[in-house]
Amino acid sequence: MFRTIFGWVTVLGCALLLTACGFELRGASDYAFKRLYIASSNTQLSVDIQRNIRYGSKGTVVVTSPKDADARLEILSVSQSRAAVSLNTSGQAREYELSSITTFQLVTPDGTIVIPRSEIRLVRNLPYSDSESTARDTESALLYRDMLRDTVDQIIRRMEAVKAMPAPSAS
Repeated sequence: MFRTIFGWVTVLGCALLLTACGFELRGASDYAFKRLYIASSNTQLSVDIQRNIRYGSKGTVVVTSPKDADARLEILSVSQSRAAVSLNTSGQAREYELSSITTFQLVTPDGTIVIPRSEIRLVRNLPYSDSESTARDTESALLYRDMLRDTVDQIIRRMEAVKAMPAPSAS
């Protein structure tokens, strides 16, 4: 009986501490634009961004034509690389460093820059073993996928930070 009461008091205390610290679920994103066009040659990145906006925003949609958009997300480059960072005594790689670099910018339809050219650089370490080459390839693919998700999250957060779109320039 005492254990049950103590358990409930502990749960209630934890809940009170979490609400007191300001913890809040992220919820739906609110962007300064309502229609976004994604210009990217990396289909997986654009699909992930589109999915994030479709299911995690308040009324923002991804359009298929740049002329229908309030803003244009331009993914300028995406590169991935792998480099050996440590060697064993016989000169074979013991650990690799996987890196991903994505460059993007957010502009209005008339070319006004909202988010200037920005670079997201992510690095992960991959231990290497000759006896586990298949597992290493799978882990490498998983790490690259994880870096892609992190890149999408960072792009989304930077677009959320835009509070107002610049007024269209008169031509």
